[in-house]
Amino acid sequence: MQKNRSLTTFAVLALSFALMMVVGCAPKARKAGGYMDTPLSHYKEGMKYYYDGKYDKAQEEFNLATSLDAKFAQAYAGLALVIAKKGDFKEAIDLAEKCQSLDNKIPDGFIAKGNVITMQNEGKPAKEWIKEVENEYEKALKLDPQNSEVYFRRGECYKKAYEFDKAADDFRKVLDLKKDFTKEADDEWQVVQMIERAAPGTDVGKRIALVTKLSRADIAALFVTELQIDKLVEKKRPKNYDNSYKAPADSREMKVDSAVKMADVTDIGNHWAKNFITDVVDLKIRGLEPYPDHTFHPDQLVNRGEYAMMVEDAIIAVLHDPSLATKHIGSQTRFPDVNPSHPAYNAICNAVDKGVMTAELNGEFGLEKSVSGPEALLVIRKIKELAK
Repeated sequence: MQKNRSLTTFAVLALSFALMMVVGCAPKARKAGGYMDTPLSHYKEGMKYYYDGKYDKAQEEFNLATSLDAKFAQAYAGLALVIAKKGDFKEAIDLAEKCQSLDNKIPDGFIAKGNVITMQNEGKPAKEWIKEVENEYEKALKLDPQNSEVYFRRGECYKKAYEFDKAADDFRKVLDLKKDFTKEADDEWQVVQMIERAAPGTDVGKRIALVTKLSRADIAALFVTELQIDKLVEKKRPKNYDNSYKAPADSREMKVDSAVKMADVTDIGNHWAKNFITDVVDLKIRGLEPYPDHTFHPDQLVNRGEYAMMVEDAIIAVLHDPSLATKHIGSQTRFPDVNPSHPAYNAICNAVDKGVMTAELNGEFGLEKSVSGPEALLVIRKIKELAK
């Protein structure tokens, strides 16, 4: 009996010693250096840096928060977002779950995990990951049903999953709540509304719908998949048959032309849009031709003036009206930012007159402004409606 008591006492002492060692080895919280040197202040500053895209500074602020209080849960939610932006999704999910374990009564950990999973799976089929994200946001809403950030983040998730109607509903909910993220939600809601009106019908179209600035390669892909430009051009340019007699070629004759002929486009060898570009180049679409040095510059961004020139061929084709190609040449200016001598002036007038593109409220066309995915898709949709 005495022996058992001794063993029990020894075990208790050993456990106590082990706990003391753990406590002794744990990082010691630093003392606050001033009135604003608090975990919450650093967390808020970190989130401000995060939204500005300054991820190193954000991480520094979140670390300052945990150095004051190693159990300050929100700081780990912030760290999860920063680490995910840097590409380490496994660590990011661990940090989000640490936030949840430290305080499961706040939505931050669930919002962070949903956000991280969305970033991790962007571009992958939604059915593989969307349910897991929805579960995280549902948990957050159970804790705080009026949390506008939850609806905003879930709306972003639905947008990236190409579920545009659900995204619009969530952005609308943020606007109805009239709390945080109102400006951001309004911008996103307008974009999603434009995408829904454009109704992209292909996977390429849906992916490009999320792009804020389109390149020449993006436009080539849209013209082939969404506009089906090859069919329009065939209608515009009837086949010409050459019935004249030609003597049979002599196989012994040296073929100089074929030996020195340069490829139509020389800078798209391994580009993702190589086949789309080749198709468009073969069709000789105005504005999407190769440059004189046989380069295409696939990643060069497209402005609204250039896009008007690109769609003019399609407008002429669907309306069967070749006279549009020169209709406005020599006329007086209609837009304060477009000189009538500009190469795109005629195309811009046609695009606006036919309701395919619009001028801004101040009368300008926005000649040099970038073309976004939703805008480009909506223009294509309007061209299709002209055809009907």
